Amino acid sequence: MKKSLFYRFMCWYDGYWRRKHGVEKFDELLSFSFEKFSGKRRVMNDGSWIEPGDWLIILHFNHECFIGSSANPQHSIRNALHFRKLLLSSLGKLAKHIDENEKFKRVKVLHGISWLPPHGERLGFLIEPKPNSIFSFFQALYFKLLLKVFFPHVAVSGKKPIQPYAYWLTRRNLLKYFSPDSQENELLIAQK
Repeated sequence: MKKSLFYRFMCWYDGYWRRKHGVEKFDELLSFSFEKFSGKRRVMNDGSWIEPGDWLIILHFNHECFIGSSANPQHSIRNALHFRKLLLSSLGKLAKHIDENEKFKRVKVLHGISWLPPHGERLGFLIEPKPNSIFSFFQALYFKLLLKVFFPHVAVSGKKPIQPYAYWLTRRNLLKYFSPDSQENELLIAQK
C-alpha cells in the first residue's frame, strides 16, 4: 500500500526529532532519551523524591510497532490487550536491565507524556493531567496529528478530546512492579 506524502513526511520528521533529541530504541515498543529534571523538588507516590539535576529516562513509543493493529473497531479490545502485553514486557525488560546498564544506574524516575487516558496507578505510576497552557494546547494538537497519521482507526473512534497526561514511574516502583522476581509482577502475569 502506497503511503501518502504527508505520512512519509511525518515518518521523516519523527526520525529527525528522535535523532536530534538522542532517542535510543530499547525494544519493539519503547525508545528512550535521558534528561536532567529541571522542576522543583517533589515527592513521588512511593515516598522517594526527585530534585533539580536528577536524571530521568524519557519514554517514547515506537509508532512502527502498531502497524499491524487492526483498523476494525471490533478489534479494539484485541489491540488494547496487545499494547498492554507489549508495555508489560518492555517495562519488565527495563526493570531487568536498569541495574546492569551504566546509563540506567543514575536514573531516579521514568517519565513520559501521552495522550492515553490515565491508567496504571495500581502499577506504581503517578499520573497527572498536563496543566492548561499554550504548550499543552500544541502538544494535544500534535497528538491528534500523530493519531490521524499513524493510528487513524484510533483517531476516528476517539470520542473525548485529547488531553496530554504526564506519567511518572520511580525506579523503586519499576523494580517493585515489573522486575521478574517481584510478587506484583507475578500477579500481573497471572492476569494476562
